[in-house]
Amino acid sequence: MTRVMMMHGLILWIFESFVRLTYGEQVWEKVLADLDLHLQSVEPMFHYDDQICLSILRQLSIEQSRDRNSLLEDFGTFLVTDPRVERVRRLLRFGGVDFTEFLHSLEDLKGRARLAVPDLTLPDVQVDETQPHCFEITCENSPSGAPYVLLGVLRALADDYGSLVFLEVFSESRDGVIISARLLDRQHAQGREFLWATDGA
Repeated sequence: MTRVMMMHGLILWIFESFVRLTYGEQVWEKVLADLDLHLQSVEPMFHYDDQICLSILRQLSIEQSRDRNSLLEDFGTFLVTDPRVERVRRLLRFGGVDFTEFLHSLEDLKGRARLAVPDLTLPDVQVDETQPHCFEITCENSPSGAPYVLLGVLRALADDYGSLVFLEVFSESRDGVIISARLLDRQHAQGREFLWATDGA
C-alpha cells in the first residue's frame, strides 16, 4: 500500500500568502482554477496531500515561466523579509546572535518549531564546519524542494545579520541535499534591527 505524504496546512497557507502578495490575487486563483482544485483558500490547521502542493508549485512555475527551485528560494526569502510573517524570522533569529551561531542552531530548528506547532514536521538538518568559516548543511527526510526554501532563508538571514556569505546547493541525492555556506565577512554591513523581546511577548 502506497503511503500518502502529507504537508502541514500552515506551510501551504504561508505559501498562498507569498503567491498572493508577490504575484497577485488573480495568479493564485488562476493556478487553482487551471488545476481544477475545489479550493479557494488554504486552512492552516489542516494537512494536505503532498501531490496537491507539488501540483500548485508546478502550475505556478508554468504561469510565471520560472523554474520551481527559484520560486521556492524566493519563498524562503519571503519567510524572513516580509513583515507579515515576522514570527518566522523571530523563530530563526533566536538561534544565535550572529550568522555563525545561527547556522549551528539549525540542527535544533525542528524541535523549536514543534514547540510552536506540535504537529509540524521539518527536515532533519545537520551542520558541519568543514574548515574555518566553511559549512555544509545537510537536509534529509525533507519534502521535495524544501532545501531550496532553506537556501532562500539562509540568503535572507545572511543579509539580516549583515554578513557576506556565499551559498550554493553543493550536491543532491536520494539521501538528501547538501548546501555549502562560506562566510566571507561576518560584519559586512549593518544588519536589520532585532529585538529579543517585544511588547506583549
